[in-house]
Amino acid sequence: MDLLAYWRIDNYHRDLDEGAGFHFNSKQSRLHSAMNVGDTLWLFTRLIGQSGHSEFRIVAKLVTRAKTINPSTYKYGPFRVWGDLQASQYYRVRLNKMDDAFELLRLIPLDSGSFKGCERTNLAQAAQTIRGLKPEATKLLDAFCEQMPIETRAKAVADEAKLKKAYAGDLDQLQLILREEHIGISDEKKAELLGSYSRNRQLAADLNEFYAGRCQLCGFDSPSVYSVESAEAHHVIYRSRGGPDEMENLVLLCPTHHTVVHRADATFDYARLHFIFSNGRVEPLGINKHLKSRVLN
Repeated sequence: MDLLAYWRIDNYHRDLDEGAGFHFNSKQSRLHSAMNVGDTLWLFTRLIGQSGHSEFRIVAKLVTRAKTINPSTYKYGPFRVWGDLQASQYYRVRLNKMDDAFELLRLIPLDSGSFKGCERTNLAQAAQTIRGLKPEATKLLDAFCEQMPIETRAKAVADEAKLKKAYAGDLDQLQLILREEHIGISDEKKAELLGSYSRNRQLAADLNEFYAGRCQLCGFDSPSVYSVESAEAHHVIYRSRGGPDEMENLVLLCPTHHTVVHRADATFDYARLHFIFSNGRVEPLGINKHLKSRVLN
């Protein structure tokens, strides 16, 4: 089932500033139970228009490619859906009356109930519960969004593998990538990424030492077999898309698995501690001493 959810405008802007994640998180289990891979999550927000009244905007269309559970420390809830980078879109928020989706949202066919009785003053509150959409609703939303400008910042981010290589290598190369390729994020985020150069390298070294250079997926042990280190630290949520530089967001992978995880844009589930690949394959961590499985009540 396609779903409709409310996204606060400050969280929308923060997501763009940090590197658009193309994912959405919630404390509501319906985000998982009502959606299948391939379904669409529509996100809308509220802002104050030039008249001083509430206006509403469709801000994103996420075509679901995976559903995962977040670590227990994640503040926006345990349930996450990931949007397909090619099929999904962010829409630019502008003060233009043509973009006001209030009347559309009031009339949009929901799987139960409606927003017909809502006014501009209470629509956002009424939409705090994630709503299911009838099949014709997505057609109406698609038609409406044809007039909406695409937010190009959402896809103007550096390739994560290239960014990771720069972190492992030369600081000048990192600065070049942030200046010329990672242009969708804010200047503040660029400064943070530069400032984390030393911490990133230290965490990678700590992770290698903790696992004695063994891949957490397959156990490949290059230090023992070849007397050389080859394993690489992988950020579960990419640094280029807002992921934090902390051990809970890191796993140690051999170069082969690291390459495959990136090329398949694999997601990680903290409930079962496994990777979910784009072809549906699931691979659990074979070695794990630092990540805790999240058990939902």
